[in-house]
This record gives sequence, C-alpha cells and structure tokens, in this order.
Amino acid sequence: MHLRTRTPVARLTATAALALATLALGMAPAHGADTAASTDDPPEAAYTVSLTSSESTADYAHRDVDLTGTVTRADGSPVADAPVELLKSVLYDTWNPWGDPIDPTERETLDLGTVRTDTKGNFTLRDVKADRWEDKDSVFLFPRHRVEFQASYDPGDPSDNEIYFGDTTVAAQPVASTLTYKVNRTKVREGDTLIVTGKVTWPAGHGPVAGTRILLRTYYESAYNAQARTDANGKFTVRAKIRGYDNEFVVFSAPKDYYIAGASMDLPVKNVTRPTTADVTG
Repeated sequence: MHLRTRTPVARLTATAALALATLALGMAPAHGADTAASTDDPPEAAYTVSLTSSESTADYAHRDVDLTGTVTRADGSPVADAPVELLKSVLYDTWNPWGDPIDPTERETLDLGTVRTDTKGNFTLRDVKADRWEDKDSVFLFPRHRVEFQASYDPGDPSDNEIYFGDTTVAAQPVASTLTYKVNRTKVREGDTLIVTGKVTWPAGHGPVAGTRILLRTYYESAYNAQARTDANGKFTVRAKIRGYDNEFVVFSAPKDYYIAGASMDLPVKNVTRPTTADVTG
C-alpha cells in the first residue's frame, strides 16, 4: 500500500488551461488533447511498503506480536538501509450522538520508533504489544478492540510530502464483563436524584475490578456527565440530577484494560415530568 500526497499541480493546471482554450474557440477537443489528458492519471508508485503482523488476533494473556515488512521500488528491487517509521494506534468508536459527518474512529497513537531495512529491503520489530500503553484511563469510552500498525517510508525531502505507507491490524479479543444494578426509583421528575447502585464483575485472574469507571447516561448528549468508580469488590453508586428533558437511562462501564469489555444496561426508568411550553417548542 502506498500514498503519494504530493499533487502534480503544474500538470493539472496545464491541462485545465488547454481545456478552457479549446472551449473558448468553440472547437471539440482534438485527439491529441485526449492523449494529453490521459497522462494526468496517477503515476505508478515509485515505492511500495508492506507490513504484516505475526498474529491476526491477540487476547488478554497474549498481546505481543512481531511486525515485519519490506520496502521495494516499482520494479520490485529492494531498498536497502531505508528508514521506516512505525506507529501503533488503539482504536475507539467516536462518541457522536449528533450524527455529524465526522471521523467515526478515535485513536490513541504511539510512535514505535524507526527501524532500517536490510540488504533485501526487509525490516522487523519484535515483541510489540497490541495494546494500550497508558496507565491512566482513556479519554474515549467505546473501544473497538482493534490495534492498527503503520509503517511509513519517506524517500526524499521531508518537505515534499511524498511518503509511502503500509499497515496491518490486529483484532483484540476482550474478556467479557457483567454489570448488575438497582435503581432507587423507576419514575422520576425534574429535580429528583436518580441513584443507581450495582456491581461489575469479570473472571478471576484478569486484573482488579477496583477503580472501573461507571457512567450513567440520562440524555443522548450526557455520556460523561454522571460518573463513579467501583470499589475493591466492584460495587458502585452513581447519581444523576434529573432534568426535565432527560429521556433515556443507561448505565455502563468503561474498564481501563483494553482487553476487558465494558457492559451496559438499559434502566427501567421513565421521566414523568410534565413537559413545559419551552420543552415542546424547543
């Protein structure tokens, strides 16, 4: 896979000028003009970068992979001693309740450093963790459980933006968790406090459950508003002050470990606040 981000602006501009001149004369484009236009097709890639992982999947106990790849010229000959930059990104789904046309993927990205190809154009980076690397919680709540690796080679002046890429993805197989709960009331009104108590569990031997984030959503834009953390036994209490327009009630967990899946539950809660004129008219 490759990417050339440098656009042949001069050639495109010349072609556009030719087309405009032909139209101005009221003449159909000549055959020679068609031939010239065909030369504006993207040129063959000067280099190709490939990247593969030793494993296509990883799990809680097995998160290390070896990355290997090659850098070759268009004729297939190897590029020796080429500097190849490697990155990894842990993927999350974008929280986007508004439906805006934005990137649906969030990434935590780490620079893995630079390796160099051997005489055959091959490169290797061993024992790379297909995992997060931060000790703190992610700012993102919805892991996609996929780890993306990328290799890039810049053959010339860094300012020309001509870079070639290869990538590969490892699927993270998470351990399932459970969430149980109780609510202090099933009917709420504006000004009430909804209290949800419960417990998060996952199989023993998969790390401590203590400190897992619990979030209570009461409205489609309120994913982060009401939060709590589990204690050493996985128990939690989370509270939300009810607003007149709150109309959906979901409690969910966001484990720090990328290999522990979160759990969510729809709550049997209904807002019986009588709508005001402002609520009805928006």
